[in-house]
Amino acid sequence: MTNPAKLVFFGALLAASAPFASADSISLGSFATGTSAASLGFTSSQTAMNFAGYTAYASPPAAASAPALQSGTAGTYALAANGVWAGPVGNSSWVGSTPDSGPGGVDPPYGYYQFTTDFTATAASDYSGSISVMADDTAEVLLNGVAIVPFGALGSDLHCADSVVNCSTVDVVSLSGITLLGGSDANVLTFIVEQAGSEGTTPDPSGVDFTASLVGDAPVPEPRSLVLLATGLLGGTGCLFRRRKTA
Repeated sequence: MTNPAKLVFFGALLAASAPFASADSISLGSFATGTSAASLGFTSSQTAMNFAGYTAYASPPAAASAPALQSGTAGTYALAANGVWAGPVGNSSWVGSTPDSGPGGVDPPYGYYQFTTDFTATAASDYSGSISVMADDTAEVLLNGVAIVPFGALGSDLHCADSVVNCSTVDVVSLSGITLLGGSDANVLTFIVEQAGSEGTTPDPSGVDFTASLVGDAPVPEPRSLVLLATGLLGGTGCLFRRRKTA
């Protein structure tokens, strides 16, 4: 094989073997300590929900702005809906800070209960998708410290919040243009659950449940241009061989 033909051949081989970029698909959901994300079909890099801390209401109890973010990592518990809450979304589970904080258990004190879960993404590109949330009484959701789901309006609070986020209706929020931390850096979802009590109605449980799905907007991969190059090089190789035949 002549030197030009060798160059064309190896150039085509190199270009054809170049890896292609693909979109990163992330599936998340709430689950308690002791359960793995993979067993529920969620992204294997996701951690269990952690109870990060509690902030008491001012006295008398009144809704207030979200408290400072907590950083604790206490264990969490799976809670049964028990006919009071809507069933969990998908393969997720209702999660609480104590095993008896769900329906029929012990009423947690008024205040804000924070939960966190970590996950990783392959690239820091823009992501889009949705998050589905339920909570009692209501909750705010933050991604890497930025609010993506606001609290629901408590209203009469006869059961849980009157408006989503609440415990009887799944609040589905569309997400777009979300920038995640890439590589080994952890992205953090924080759930601030507002526990305000109910007007004489018992029990008054507290918990949170969610699922989320995100897909990275894969950029136009450089290997596409390499494929075009490979196609041209392969065509050039064919021309060289034909010339050699007719010579």
